[in-house]
Formats: sequence, structure tokens, C-alpha cells
Amino acid sequence: MKTPTEINQVAIVLPAYNEEQDLPKLLESIRTKMVTMPFSYQVVVVDDGSKDRTAEIAREFASKMPVKLVQHGVNKGLGEGLQTGLREGWLLGEVVVVMDADNSHDPVYIQEMVKMIREGDADIVIASRFQLGSVVQGVPFYRKVLSWGCCLMMKVLMPYRNVRDYSTGFRAYRSVTIGRLIHESGNGPLIQESSFACMLELLLRLRWLGARAAEIPYTLRYDLKVGVSKLRIWRTIRRYFNVIGGYWAKENLPQSNEPSLQELRAQVRLRA
Repeated sequence: MKTPTEINQVAIVLPAYNEEQDLPKLLESIRTKMVTMPFSYQVVVVDDGSKDRTAEIAREFASKMPVKLVQHGVNKGLGEGLQTGLREGWLLGEVVVVMDADNSHDPVYIQEMVKMIREGDADIVIASRFQLGSVVQGVPFYRKVLSWGCCLMMKVLMPYRNVRDYSTGFRAYRSVTIGRLIHESGNGPLIQESSFACMLELLLRLRWLGARAAEIPYTLRYDLKVGVSKLRIWRTIRRYFNVIGGYWAKENLPQSNEPSLQELRAQVRLRA
């Protein structure tokens, strides 16, 4: 059922580890492109124990655009950075957009993603590499194989309606949906994975909660990335299988009356 959402502000979460080469270009792109969109925004940079100037760059940009820096004292992995960002972001806006911090995602697509959530068409909108009209530039062959393999494996084992791209990091989430996830998790972690497989696990958790998903086509500009990739392919494949195995026996929860964003925020604050 469609649930239209009034959207006044969007939180843009950027989990970042040693992204001093790419983060400035992405933040500048966000700054110039978000001014044309019909809502305000807040960027949350989660510095996951970087050893370079990632945190300093975030502070520099905070003087000319709305940037909040959250730091981990040590590197904890993408999964922890994602969780920190989601917990911060859902309190700041009606929609949380997560992007890779390596400048491979174009913020111009945020408007279309937010529009679908605002109109009630979905709780999660995925910028998908596998939709008609999508373009992938500069992605190494082994990463293409990994993405296609994950897609085919999920379609066979645990299909999610309207989803083809299970591993991309460019997604928009309705904040009330993230609030439900936080509420259901209690004082525990939202996800267990710290590796790149965390994106798959998060999607499976939301699937388990009955969240509705949709995809849009987009152009992935991996050729614009300057920094070194942190993905370890064989470790990621093993973690994909572990994640799927862990959710194999789970079934979707029955639908219930969904609390409002304000009610969820109040419940979480009371528990903290």
C-alpha cells in the first residue's frame, strides 16, 4: 500500500575510509547539485578510523555546506560505518541516502530516488546497475562478475521483489523504515557484517521486515575513482554465502500498523 511521505530534509550518509583523494570531489558535487532540489540536506561523513586527511576534509567542507563528521577511533569496517551513518541519518531527515565516498556515485540521482519514496512507491530505492538504461564505466571485470553472481544467487535462493542489484552501496531509505529496523534490533547491532557483504545483509534484514523496494537506472562512474579499492573479492564471496545462509530460514514478518517517524524516534531515545 502506498504511504506518501512529506520530505523536507534528506540525510546523505558517506561511510569513508582513507578517501582523501575522492571525497573532496564528491562533496563538491553534492554541494553544487543539491541546491537545485526541492528539499534541504545534511551530509554525514562517517570517518572509519582513516589514517589520511579524510576527517580534515570533512571539517573543511563543513564551513561551506551542511556536513556532520562522525569518527570511529579505529577502523571497524564498512558494516560499522554504515550502521553509524544510518543511526545518525534517520534522526536528521525523512529519507536517508547512502553513497560510496569514492566519487563513483552521482548525487543527481537523489532527486528521483527521493521522489519515489515521497510518493509512497517504495521504502527503499536502489540505484541499480541492472536496470534498462544503466551504464557502468570503468568497473574491473572481477567486480562485474561478483555483482552478477550475487544477483543470480539471490534470484534463486532469496529473491526480493523488484530488486536486481543486491550489492550496490547507492540507496535511499525511508527513515521510518530505518527506525523500524533500529527498534527491532533493540540494543543490538543492525547488521553483523563488517565487510562489503554488509550491503546484502542490510537488504535482507529490510526484506525480512517487509520493506518495499524499487530500483532506478543510473550511470556508475567507477572510472572517476582515484583511490585504491578496499574490496577483497574472495573474502567478500565467502561472506555473501555466510549472510545468505544466516537468513535462509527466516520468513517475512507479518505486516502491522507502522508507527510514525516521530513515535519511533521517541521510543529509541527513551531506550538510549
